[in-house]
Amino acid sequence: MEYEVNKWSLTSERSAKDYILKVEEDYFIGRQEELSFFHNYLHTNDQLVNILHYYGTGGVGKSFLLNAFARKAQEENVTYIQLDSQDFLHTPSEFVDYFLNVLGLTVELDEDELQPYTFKNMMQLIKKISITQKLIITMDTFEQMEELERWFLQIFIQQLPPNTVVVLAGRYPLKDWNPSPSYRFKTHQFELKEFSLEQSRTFLNQFGIDNENHIQAIWRFTDGHPLTLSLTTLTDRQHFISNHEHGTLHDSSHILTELTEQWLQEVRDEDILHLLYSAALFYHFDREGLSTILEKEVTNDIFQKLISLSFIRKSAMGWMMHDLIRDAIQVELQQRDPKLYQTVLKKIAEYYYKKAIRTKSQHDVGMFFYHIQNDYIQSTFFPNSTSMYLEAVDEHNFQEVIDFFEFKKKNIVESDASFYNRSSNKSYHFHASKEHNENEANYLGPDYIEKLGYQTTSLLKNSDGETVGMTIIVPINEASVSILEKEPVSRAYFQSLSTEEMKYYQVPPNKHAGWYIRHLDFVDPSDSSLLSYLLYNLFTLFTEGKIITSTPIEFFQDLLKNFGFQEVEGASHYDFGESTPSSTFLLDISGERFDVYLKQFLPEDDNQNKLDILAELFSLTEREKDIIELILEDKSNQEIAQQLFIAEITVKKHVSRILKKAEVKNRTQLIKRILEFV
Repeated sequence: MEYEVNKWSLTSERSAKDYILKVEEDYFIGRQEELSFFHNYLHTNDQLVNILHYYGTGGVGKSFLLNAFARKAQEENVTYIQLDSQDFLHTPSEFVDYFLNVLGLTVELDEDELQPYTFKNMMQLIKKISITQKLIITMDTFEQMEELERWFLQIFIQQLPPNTVVVLAGRYPLKDWNPSPSYRFKTHQFELKEFSLEQSRTFLNQFGIDNENHIQAIWRFTDGHPLTLSLTTLTDRQHFISNHEHGTLHDSSHILTELTEQWLQEVRDEDILHLLYSAALFYHFDREGLSTILEKEVTNDIFQKLISLSFIRKSAMGWMMHDLIRDAIQVELQQRDPKLYQTVLKKIAEYYYKKAIRTKSQHDVGMFFYHIQNDYIQSTFFPNSTSMYLEAVDEHNFQEVIDFFEFKKKNIVESDASFYNRSSNKSYHFHASKEHNENEANYLGPDYIEKLGYQTTSLLKNSDGETVGMTIIVPINEASVSILEKEPVSRAYFQSLSTEEMKYYQVPPNKHAGWYIRHLDFVDPSDSSLLSYLLYNLFTLFTEGKIITSTPIEFFQDLLKNFGFQEVEGASHYDFGESTPSSTFLLDISGERFDVYLKQFLPEDDNQNKLDILAELFSLTEREKDIIELILEDKSNQEIAQQLFIAEITVKKHVSRILKKAEVKNRTQLIKRILEFV
């Protein structure tokens, strides 16, 4: 059977090398800016040594780009010397031998011209070639030059003749290199990043993957990482999508394993490797956190080696690992040593629990929830992009609020966004019907913001300062509650309150007794990163008071339940349509409840943790804890008395005190109350 690749096949006139170059060219996607820049330098005669340095994490396509440069140089009949630091020992003499061998295979030279294999002769040949034509010298895997790097930059490059272009490709940017001021250099550095969704779609189309659900699933899994995309296309296309509608990869562990091997090639120190595996279980990490989890001091020297790895970058809250390798290491560790994996995760959750109790900061509360091993929360609340920000609304930007509402009214569509967790290979889907979005457009507008105050609203901005989303979160006090009890959606809850319950919210306008989450919206209804960013910023509310919201959307209802929100009896409504019942949900972390609230999410060893939570919540004595434990086992007062060797009347007195502390009237209500918390 014959295969045709873009109507180009091997003939006697075409070599196998030419054929491979043609196939690579046909399947080369993206990097047009880099190719254009390189092409310009092929025609520049500026008496300079130009150094082009391309860097990026493993598998991002550096070698593939150098091959594209080679094809471009071949088209222009420009001499292209292609070197790789992995192909020779890193000494000056070995480099000279290697360079001259490659030169002899690239340029038509007599064997006598290549002799002797000395630095002087090598430089003379380079100068001879550069007199008549542009000369391109490339070095791949430059990060492995190590001790030869300084010699290469300060000796070899500085003696190159004008009209030479040096192209380097490595995992790290060039640092601490200052060429001699007496010599004329021009250095350009370019960071190679992952493909965009459109580039990834084009790449996958080339391999016959054109189902949009499949493309979206692969995009979420790969984040546009070129090597991961390539590995995914090698998977059996008939079986690698397990969920046809929203798309999850059937078995991605082998892909993650291969990625781990690729990336960890740059880690050659066992101590760094051990530290790396611990760091991979953090969302953000720093020296303090690693030292606490490992129960030993992480020295500054070893930490600096860790953060110098190409797949680790600085973030506002510490250091972050590239999410692909972080997830790959997590999967590998979970499979290799599940007990160790669970032990470390539990330590991290306890570490952030203590920090969150102390600081009540958005970051520490968020990190606590990231590490409690709740897949739903982890998948939806933590955006990959950190290039967005929230801007408070006031008079100067209120026109943007007006523009946002006008845009949404003119573009009412259903909302669909998918969230993918690479470690667990699970997907979660957000859907809001067109009817729901139309109702919200009718209920909400600039007048709603003006009634409740600018402080209720923030605009979500991208890195270009464009408005891409909005949040409306109302601080509840005596000024806002009178409006909330009349407005659609929120009125169901506030009208259901008794006079005594309403008093809780009657605090002065400069304070708040809680928050009403009224609206999260974004321009692109399919962009899950926008929703994730808005969700993550809700952690600022998780410190005190009561948090209330109402939604008919199943995705949000499931999230609320995962966070421990309780459905409020008697506060359901049909404001979103006669066939669309909407529940109201409440989380009460007022007073001393915050500590107890967080503690219930800690990984449990046994039922004792649950009893400790109840003891803190209801101020129970040790004897009352014993009695509650037996009540949960459905023991009668007489059976409890016999088991604890006390009088039945004593048990009755303890039960009465427990009912009073729990604010319930009987055992049935007590058990229901207990189950709300444990």
